[in-house]
Amino acid sequence: MSAESEDGQLAAAVLDEYMRGFQERNPQLRVFSAHLHMDEATPHLHIDFVPFTTGSKRGLDTRVSLKQALAAQGFKGGTRGDTEWSQWVRSEKEQLAAVMERHGIEWEDKGTHDKHLSVLDFKKEQRAKEIAELEAVKAKKQGQVEQQEQRLKELAPAVRNMEQLAAQFSDDPERILPEPGPLESAKSYREKKAKPLLAKIVKVLRSLYRAYVELKGKYERLQGDYGREREGNERLSDRLQEVKLENKALRGTVADFE
Repeated sequence: MSAESEDGQLAAAVLDEYMRGFQERNPQLRVFSAHLHMDEATPHLHIDFVPFTTGSKRGLDTRVSLKQALAAQGFKGGTRGDTEWSQWVRSEKEQLAAVMERHGIEWEDKGTHDKHLSVLDFKKEQRAKEIAELEAVKAKKQGQVEQQEQRLKELAPAVRNMEQLAAQFSDDPERILPEPGPLESAKSYREKKAKPLLAKIVKVLRSLYRAYVELKGKYERLQGDYGREREGNERLSDRLQEVKLENKALRGTVADFE
């Protein structure tokens, strides 16, 4: 929007109405400056205040304290993600949303705002993301390794069977050739029985050998792929362990600072 447009003027009216009730809602936040900026693309409000608490038992009766000021207004912090400040911010957003609704504007929370992180928290968040990514890659690699292992298991018996068949057909010809018939000449036996049988054996052997060589090559390639996958998986496991240790150290550092 433009600050001078109709929507810009409406936004300015919403912010002005919101600001008129700010001090009343927040008696422990002493406002000393408030400016509605209309000199940029979008109207926006700057509020400067001093948070204070009274009735202190030590030192000055009135002291500067955001935590105590918000606590006095009913905001009690719980977990790290649910502090007095975060509760107060949500409450003020609800107040602003109520003003907007009176002017016919519905709040749409896109969930695109990321809170500001300290350097250590940012590193922890990045390490957590890296761990998640590495876990996903590791799981994928593990699946590939398992597939390769299964294929190797399926191929291994076939290779062994090929070796056995080749060994059987490479045996002593006397154990394979049929016995000659009664009164059968050597020439007739050689031409009618021996040569056709040997030719058939040679043909089968060549076919078996080609299949064996092809299968063995495939088996060896799979073994190589499997080895590379395992090495990659081991490297990922090492890196994952490093990142986990680094994340643990960062958590310890954050705990020390806290």
